[in-house]
Parts: sequence; structure tokens; C-alpha cells
Amino acid sequence: MDQPVPKYYKIYEKLLNDIRKGVYQEGDLFPSDTELVKKFEVSRGTVREAVKLLFQQGYLVRQQGKGTFLTYKKIEQDPDKLIGFTELMRKHNLKPSAKVIKKEIVVPGANVSHLMKIKPGDQVVRLIRLRFGDSQPLIIERSFFNLKLFRPIFDMDLESNSIFELLHTNSDTRLGNALQRIEAISAGKEENRWLGVDLQTPLLLIKRLIKTKSNIIFQYSEDVYRSDRINFTTQTVPYDPDRGLSSLPLNLTEKDWE
Repeated sequence: MDQPVPKYYKIYEKLLNDIRKGVYQEGDLFPSDTELVKKFEVSRGTVREAVKLLFQQGYLVRQQGKGTFLTYKKIEQDPDKLIGFTELMRKHNLKPSAKVIKKEIVVPGANVSHLMKIKPGDQVVRLIRLRFGDSQPLIIERSFFNLKLFRPIFDMDLESNSIFELLHTNSDTRLGNALQRIEAISAGKEENRWLGVDLQTPLLLIKRLIKTKSNIIFQYSEDVYRSDRINFTTQTVPYDPDRGLSSLPLNLTEKDWE
């Protein structure tokens, strides 16, 4: 016997159908929980479960202090190309900005030291930044940088400028290949506070290792992306059983993670 469909799911299907029919347009203010409770004559908890599904599928975006808005358009990023956040925002006609949450010189843990191939006890720059597109928080960047290579730009404005652009302009360092891995995670307390998303909201974690053209590791980062606002689109190559690891992004191998 078929199981009864929960009330919240019926409401979700009705709202999704309205979105697809154009009842709500891109950028429209979405009805509040109170309005939906009155419309469907159900509890606030039932409404929130329905709306949560729309958030998870990327149909809605919350702007703190303003409300919830309908959004179809996502920021498309190619994971096979090394591109800075500032350049990505400009590409999509969005105004980039940042807030430095923490910047310090530290001795990293064993895992980061191993990944960055530095000696135990050597120092690195630890930087945590919150990145915005048109004043909306989109990414939490948690990065470690090679101290020697980062020193020329350490005291510069890292909120209004791109690190990649500052590095290119103010040093001889030229970035080379990168290895990126994408994982699915759920929002914790920091993501809730900094990105303005609900706890357990699906997010994307990008682990990134960047080398210079002289094969020195410049950066290791673990960046958290809002999956309701940013997509990663890849293009596959034809199947070749002899390709092996050469098909990994930007020609790096699994050994870089060992």
C-alpha cells in the first residue's frame, strides 16, 4: 500500500509548480512563513520543511534583513580552470568584496605541513576571508599560504583586492597548476553565522592546492561555497582506458594529496 504524502511535501510541490509556471519571477520577494501558514492553513513547522526543499534545490536565496527571494540564475564556475573569486564575480557582472576574519602567521598542523611540503615547525600565513558578490555572502575561504611567497602582499588590502592580482603585480611569483577536489558537506555553526544559511544546509567544500610555475606550493585552502548560488560545470573527454590519472584536473596526480 502506498504511503501517504506528507503535508509539507504537497506544499513544496505546489510552490515548485507555481515557480515553474512563472507565478514568481526571478528576483521576486517570496512569501514569508507567516503568509504561507495562512495560505495553506498548516503549522509553521510544515511550511518551513516545504520551503527548506526549495532552498536546497537552489530556487530561493535569503538576504539578511531583506527577506527571501526567488533565484534561477547561479554563478557558473569551471573547476578545471584556476580563476580568482574577483575575476569570477566580474565575469558574472557582480561586485566582488571581502571581509578578513582572521590573518595570522602560524605553525600549521601535520596534515597541512605534509600537503604543502614544508618542514615541521615552519610557519605559514593563515587567512580566513568571507567573500561577497553584490553584498551577498557566497564563500568562506580558509587558506594557508607559503610565508616567503606571501610576504610581499601580507600588509596589503586583502578585502578590496584579489590575492592573485596583488601577487602578480607586486612580486615575481607566477602561479602554475592546481588540484581541486569537490565534496558535499552540511552547514555548521560557522557557516550558519557567516553565510546566513540554516544549519545542515547542503554546501560545497573545495579543497585546493596551488603551485607556482617553479613547482613550489603557494597555497592550500578549504573553501566552502553556497551551493544554492554557485555551480561547477565540467566538460568531459572521450573514454580512454589508457588515460589513467592524466585526466585529473590541471595535470596533477593523486600523489599531491598523499
